[in-house]
Amino acid sequence: MDYEIAIDGLCREPAYNFFILNRAVNKMKFMRRAVPLLLLLAPVVLYSTDSVEAEVEADIAQLKEKYANVDEVRPTPVPGLYELRFGYRIAYVDASGQFGFLGSGDLQDVSSGENLTASRRAEVRRELLASLDEWDTLDFMPDRTEHELLVFTDVDCGYCRRLHQQMAEYHELGIGVRYVAFPRSGPDTDSWTTMQSIWCSDNRPAAMTSAKAGGFVPERQCDSVSVERHFELGREIGLSGTPALLTPGGELIPGYVPPIRLAAILSEEAVSE
Repeated sequence: MDYEIAIDGLCREPAYNFFILNRAVNKMKFMRRAVPLLLLLAPVVLYSTDSVEAEVEADIAQLKEKYANVDEVRPTPVPGLYELRFGYRIAYVDASGQFGFLGSGDLQDVSSGENLTASRRAEVRRELLASLDEWDTLDFMPDRTEHELLVFTDVDCGYCRRLHQQMAEYHELGIGVRYVAFPRSGPDTDSWTTMQSIWCSDNRPAAMTSAKAGGFVPERQCDSVSVERHFELGREIGLSGTPALLTPGGELIPGYVPPIRLAAILSEEAVSE
């Protein structure tokens, strides 16, 4: 499940509403409460395997045609309910594509207690982690790395600064940090300019450390579009503040977590896998 232990350690974005839905998703009528319950209580009608598979394939083809910019369509354990994936966002619709739910409408297996939507989000995030080399991260790695953590950070976030000030403690516990930029104030702001200058610096780690200590970072311009890409990635994932920690298992932890506590979370995750 997604961790929600560090909300008090979160610097929230002040000016942007990052709960921006894909245009295709906006066309759907979201029924946040009634639909999930009705679907789970609906009687299951048994058909032959071949006919069911053919019907599912037809439904998927129809939904892909209806939502041309969907990245993936797959059936769920609930008959007649389909998962749509738009980037890192998950939505659910019926076979017609007319009714569905998103956000608070997570799909849960009531018998096992598993949040199927959270598990799916983690799976999608793991795909992101597998492509980290393409994202031009700013890395602070220990000599002995046991866990790598992707961290969305902002130079003007107090909790982000606190995390960075404790980097040596994270390193002692074998935790490496790979930063991506998420200036909460958005484009054309001082925070954005500072982070752009850091990614354009000849010595990125030193520039980041200086900025996190409140020091001056000379303004630099370059061809790098990393800050813009990182920012859009954070919006797509649905971030509302920093720091945001993405674990190797794909779990998203919103907010600052002390070194010892974070090491325990990562160790527990590694054992469970």
